[in-house]
Amino acid sequence: NHIRFAMGGSLGGMLTLEWGLEYGDSVGSLVVMACGAQETAWQIAINETQRQAIFRDPTWQEGRGKAFGGLGLARQIAMVSYRSHAAYNKKFGRKLTKEMEAEYDDADTAILNGKVPHYNVEGYLSYQDNKFLSRFDAASYVRCMGTLDSHDVGRSRGGIEKALKSLNLPTLVIGFDSDNLYPVSEQKELAALIPNSELAILSSDAGHDAFLLEYEATQSACWKFFDKHPNIAT
Repeated sequence: NHIRFAMGGSLGGMLTLEWGLEYGDSVGSLVVMACGAQETAWQIAINETQRQAIFRDPTWQEGRGKAFGGLGLARQIAMVSYRSHAAYNKKFGRKLTKEMEAEYDDADTAILNGKVPHYNVEGYLSYQDNKFLSRFDAASYVRCMGTLDSHDVGRSRGGIEKALKSLNLPTLVIGFDSDNLYPVSEQKELAALIPNSELAILSSDAGHDAFLLEYEATQSACWKFFDKHPNIAT
């Protein structure tokens, strides 16, 4: 009958806010990560490029078709937005694909031999594209994008400020300094407006995906928060 704490990142963070606002009497506290009070024009624009990739696939057929080509491209767009400049540069740099690297040492050598270089990061995006097709449906993905776009805690609650100031649960807001998709300015806004909240900005090169990858830093921030509120979790 009672949830000690609700926790989520990205879309899960949006749902966590809604749990607090809708079911505050049944939730003890919130941990909200890598999201904001509402979906912004920046995020909607990124979602729209993904939708258009799907819509322009000739097999889309208003959601009746597979649209694998469009869905795969949408996933590639998303994977770029989920990480950061530093993360991509650190992981891939200008390394060639394994096949091309076996023939040419580097991009300069390939170009001097009249070849168009193919980079390792291209292979990574292609891999993520193909992997995604085995577990997701184009129409479902379009609906998910629409769900993200509709996020606005202020709807039917008198606006964002009024809504968040009504949220009296102990709340930990976590942001990541390299998150380009949901930048820390959005977590700062949440923490500034939620009365009983704390803000933790964690350092990471992982971008938006840091909420999934930086589990040790996230866990540490959560335990510090729980220590201040011993009745939240055991």
